[in-house]
Amino acid sequence: MKSFTDIKLRFIISPGGCGVICKYILIVFNIVFAVAGFASLVFGLWLHSLHNTKEIFDIGSDNDNKESIDLKVFNIAVYILVTLGSVMAAMGIFGEYAACNGKKIALLVFSVLVFLLAVAEITVGGLAYSSRHEVGKKLEDFYKDVHQLYVKNEDEAVATILTFLHSLLQCCGLTGIQHIELIKKTCQKLDDISEHTHNHSCSERVGAFFESKAPLVLGFFVGTGVILIAEGICSSLLSSKIDQDATALE
Repeated sequence: MKSFTDIKLRFIISPGGCGVICKYILIVFNIVFAVAGFASLVFGLWLHSLHNTKEIFDIGSDNDNKESIDLKVFNIAVYILVTLGSVMAAMGIFGEYAACNGKKIALLVFSVLVFLLAVAEITVGGLAYSSRHEVGKKLEDFYKDVHQLYVKNEDEAVATILTFLHSLLQCCGLTGIQHIELIKKTCQKLDDISEHTHNHSCSERVGAFFESKAPLVLGFFVGTGVILIAEGICSSLLSSKIDQDATALE
């Protein structure tokens, strides 16, 4: 008599009816994965290609005797977005090819890559949580870099980033005092009374905000890792089914 596990496994990977669940799960998740990857890649390239941020990547080449700025954390963030987006987009496209064409070797390779990526996701989440204070400090440096970049160039694209951060964190600039801030137009509009008492410094609130949300960040990374593991299991099951069908035909 067949066990419940065997019956359930045959239902999932059977060729007809609901048996295509695994294949469709792979297709849907890979589409989402690829779209998220392209979004990260495009955003990173957008930051990289901003006309007024070219000097970030050519530090020390300022020939006009202007004050140069060294935005190390901003620079690192841009390259992380581009690299992460490229990997996610490539993985999504490759997984889509493997699932749609039913290639055994491609599915096996995809399973291995997905498991490795899942391990990396969970590891990064654990490190971010355990080192949340240090990560918070890096995010404070990132905010200072963006602030410095806007003060120097007044680029509207950078102003959009600052406006979002100020709205999210309910703060204004490095001092928190809106009427003396050089970037006050990116801060939330306040009345005349509160304008002089609104003293939340963003450089301090960024780190505190991340530390307060660290459990959510850990949950996000672990949850993403679990989803990737499930996707890898589906890919392995489909590969096994293809192998069984090929053996049955011999």
